[in-house]
Amino acid sequence: MITFTQNQTLVFDGDSLTALRAGPTLDQWPWLRISNNHRSWADVMSELLFAWKPELNLCFRTAAVGGSTCLDVEKRFERTIAEIKPDWVFMTLASNDCRREIPPDKFETVLREYARKINVWRGQLVFLHNIQPCAGASADSILKADAKRPYYQVQEKLAAVTENIHLIDVGTPLKAKADALWRQHEGHSVYSDGSHFSHLGAMIIAGEVLKACGILADPC
Repeated sequence: MITFTQNQTLVFDGDSLTALRAGPTLDQWPWLRISNNHRSWADVMSELLFAWKPELNLCFRTAAVGGSTCLDVEKRFERTIAEIKPDWVFMTLASNDCRREIPPDKFETVLREYARKINVWRGQLVFLHNIQPCAGASADSILKADAKRPYYQVQEKLAAVTENIHLIDVGTPLKAKADALWRQHEGHSVYSDGSHFSHLGAMIIAGEVLKACGILADPC
């Protein structure tokens, strides 16, 4: 189980599934704010930890940038990760890597080195894993699902052999809940645009991460 202790630092890294539109000059798309879809699962998770576990005095940072691949994460590592030396890094990564056809073996090499670097200060890397199309997904998200599998297989491989790499399967419970909500009403979408998650989707994902961290119990 992923367990936090007092005064630890959590960093959220990766792509736009973690930071919808972060970084200078990126499109703000005001619709996200108007519809309350501008906050990612990382925002929801950090707010709940702040409210529910103030005794932990956790620090939260966001290093994720929309559109990122493993190469982008690697390029900004010294500036965004090494200077902070976080205890935990939570990451979403795969969508842009498959879109830009970065070889899975390169993906593996970069992430293995990322884990090795943060292990110097005993940092832990957590992948939000197995994210898959849910009810209401765009055609592009559905087409991309097969292409992402080799990258998720790399994450599985690394977690099996690397002590400081962990997986949280958010995709399976997210799909089950999203499909059930969609059957109630098509307005109950976990997406803001067919590929990025709405506030509803962010709440579900944050809940699954908090379950994996032992903060939230799965109701009977």
